[in-house]
Amino acid sequence: MMPVITRPLPKAVLWDLDGTLVDSDPLWTAAERECVIAHGGTWTDSVADPLAGAALTTCARVLREAGVLLPDEAIIHELVNSVVRKYGDSVPWVPGAVELLTALRDAGVPSVLVTGSPHALADRVIEAAPAGAFVGCVTGDDDVRDKPDPEPYERGASLAGVKPGECLAFEDSPTGLAAAVAAGTQAVTVKAHARTVVPDADDHLTIGALADVQVHADRLELSTGE
Repeated sequence: MMPVITRPLPKAVLWDLDGTLVDSDPLWTAAERECVIAHGGTWTDSVADPLAGAALTTCARVLREAGVLLPDEAIIHELVNSVVRKYGDSVPWVPGAVELLTALRDAGVPSVLVTGSPHALADRVIEAAPAGAFVGCVTGDDDVRDKPDPEPYERGASLAGVKPGECLAFEDSPTGLAAAVAAGTQAVTVKAHARTVVPDADDHLTIGALADVQVHADRLELSTGE
């Protein structure tokens, strides 16, 4: 049996989007690869690796270095449009995401999306989420510094009307985790769909999947370990 950690209900939950709440990392990887190849560049692991959890501005720089000879804005526009098309008619929720969002909402815990993705994708996810689950979002379009800076998570907590230390933050990448920890949130990494390995450490909890979180009237139970 996996160890179970009990925590009081947080005042709010802050969610990373890609790879944490929605299984969109494969869509981003495909879009990035297609962009590089379409513009005569070379796609290798050394190109793919730094893209995991990276801000769109970073993605544009990496793709330019891989041979995509376009301005950053044009690269970002192409990537976002490609991912929106790949979403199709439904949001590819990570298993357990909808159930956890619903349970948090029913327990009176608001959620805020904190993502480097643009509003076009964040709004799509919020619209598809259980009604009333989200009270706001911080996106790559907003005037905030990119993760790993703590500002996105500080802004997310502010949107929920609470302090970062009163929030639980779910992440799946080293970059996002660094932002959540620096902001002072109660950070939790979700391993199930991560594109990169996030080392275990004392400054955050690690769970295998969102299904490992159980919401009760006065507490959360998180099953940690493999």
